[in-house]
Amino acid sequence: MMSNFMQFKPIGYFFSSQHEKYMVPRQAELGSLSGYVLLEPGQNFDQAVEDLAGFERIWLIYCFHLNHSWKPKVKTPRGGQKRGVFATRSPHRPNPIGLSCVELLAIQGRKLMIAKSDLLNETPILDIKPYICYADAFLNIQQGWAGDSKPPNPPFSIKWSPLAIQQAAFIAKETSFDLQKAIEFRLSDNPYPFPNHRITHISENRFILACKTWRIQYTITDFEIFIEFIYSGYDPETLAGLKPSKWEDVYLHRKFIQIFCK
Repeated sequence: MMSNFMQFKPIGYFFSSQHEKYMVPRQAELGSLSGYVLLEPGQNFDQAVEDLAGFERIWLIYCFHLNHSWKPKVKTPRGGQKRGVFATRSPHRPNPIGLSCVELLAIQGRKLMIAKSDLLNETPILDIKPYICYADAFLNIQQGWAGDSKPPNPPFSIKWSPLAIQQAAFIAKETSFDLQKAIEFRLSDNPYPFPNHRITHISENRFILACKTWRIQYTITDFEIFIEFIYSGYDPETLAGLKPSKWEDVYLHRKFIQIFCK
């Protein structure tokens, strides 16, 4: 009866260098990802964004386009018991609709330059609204199980071995991907295993982080994370060319091994 009304068409798409879900911050304000929204042509959207300039923040309503299922109860990054999905910000929802308050840097025709986002590349945008303080900010209110909503300062300091620094620098030089920055961003938020975090516990205080096609071994002692070394995430058969890979960096891993695994 309401099916026609409930059909939505994207007004545009968000574009950035971020493709992996596990690399995205838990909330937009916790990250430093930038990108842009490109509105669809032929819809007079260049007129629709008139007067939006001057708003420092905007709401993006979008679709979690890579999620195909939902869970009634989910675990949150804060740990503890599972929570009802409607009491969380989990992307796994009955209707895969997301809402993020992001920084609006500039408007260039149909392109909106965005900072501090938590959206993946090619995320479909459903709507845009201005952030208005008197209507959107409510101080000193009860927040249920979440309590104080302010994110805690990262409790862990991160130190690197000389070898790990050299390995990260090599990867950055060859790919223009700042692996060191990405690792520190991932671990300072939560260095322990968590669903979709791609962290494996291998011994009492030793862990492995998967970051793109690389693996990072580190230890946790009290409130310090020590990055020991980086190694390839490919198996021997793929490195030897006996198995295909959907990624195009196998050659780089071979070069990495020749340099650092003699």
